[in-house]
Amino acid sequence: YREKVCLVQLSTGDRHALVDPLASIDLTLLKGAFEDGLVRKILHGADYDIRLLSRDFGLVVLGLSDTMIAARLLGEPALGLAALLEKHLGVALDKAHQRADWSKRPIPDAMRAYAIEDTRHLEALASILEDRLEALGRTTWMREECERLEGVRWRDRRDDDLEPYRRTKGARALDRAGL
Repeated sequence: YREKVCLVQLSTGDRHALVDPLASIDLTLLKGAFEDGLVRKILHGADYDIRLLSRDFGLVVLGLSDTMIAARLLGEPALGLAALLEKHLGVALDKAHQRADWSKRPIPDAMRAYAIEDTRHLEALASILEDRLEALGRTTWMREECERLEGVRWRDRRDDDLEPYRRTKGARALDRAGL
């Protein structure tokens, strides 16, 4: 199955929005805010999101603060959002819908609530992690890593693969003639 953006979650303070790109909503309307480096965008594990938003909608994310990068730079033993929220904010996320089919419509109420909870606490978590980075003198590291991540784009491995048959299951076990 080809990956696709099925939902965009936006949270600021106590306001939350779920944007459905499968409902023919023009996500390029977000372009100005996404490309404004002065507007902070907090994501967790943003690499894949940034690649898909760029590939599918031409959206570039600047002003990134990635809580997973912060956790790595702090040496956190568990990097998942649920683990970090539990440890630093005492918030227990119900991850029941993490692997749900987000392309099905309408999105059930329970999944919508889950999607909001997934971003509701990012500002508070980022603040805690950034304070710790500051205390350790690693703020510059964080900025450098986030800026690097802002520049990643989707790259189809097939375009660079001169021998795509090697990705076939079981290819490693074949001899030269079999390949």
